[in-house]
Amino acid sequence: MKTSDRILFELPDRILTSLPTGAVKDTVEHLGRRIARGDYKAGAILPKEDELVTALGVSRTVVREAVKVLCGKGMVRTARRYGSRVCPFDDWNLMDPDVIRWHDHDSPQTARIYSEATELRFIFEPEAAALAALNASQQQRSRILSAAESICPDAGESAMIAADYTFHATILQASGNLMLAQLQRLVHAVLIFSYTARCEGVPDHLESRLAHISVADAIVAGDAELSRSRMRALLGQNKMIADKIFGASVA
Repeated sequence: MKTSDRILFELPDRILTSLPTGAVKDTVEHLGRRIARGDYKAGAILPKEDELVTALGVSRTVVREAVKVLCGKGMVRTARRYGSRVCPFDDWNLMDPDVIRWHDHDSPQTARIYSEATELRFIFEPEAAALAALNASQQQRSRILSAAESICPDAGESAMIAADYTFHATILQASGNLMLAQLQRLVHAVLIFSYTARCEGVPDHLESRLAHISVADAIVAGDAELSRSRMRALLGQNKMIADKIFGASVA
């Protein structure tokens, strides 16, 4: 496919975040990243409301709403007797894309999140690909193949991420299983994470593109078993990224 003929995909805005807008969003982002980075460790008490109002230049209402959002993500718990306390990592909603993307690459739990998210994808994406081979509409098959062919660095990183996301999200949708389709937000967060963390040549972009196309070809052909095995091979590249960037052992 020539560059001029390649379809440019875009990420849908609704996938990017579940956060509110304005000052509340900015406050949630600030506190969420600090918690993920370990500035506020598990069991630590967040600064008092007055201190956050002064430090962040926002109203009490904004601070309260931001803390509510963090509570909903399992990162913070509030009580009258002590204020807002950071929850243990195991209580965080790790299916939440915001919680994933707030982790810098040197955050304490980054390796664990990426490795275990990849492990989870090994569980559901090969089966989703097999189901898509059986259940996808002709339009979905064409979209999966077009997205795979558009995963090229010469289109720019944003367009490449969007094509990669469209490929995986359409497969989940084409499975015909609503529960699988709702995992696309998790896949989006992990893709963003892997693209921003990847080392040069891990994996090679051409190799990755060809692996995506091989899955798409199997789905277009309606071969469930081949789609399943090729998706597993594709996800093996994500395992390689985890091992190369974070090391084979996970904290």
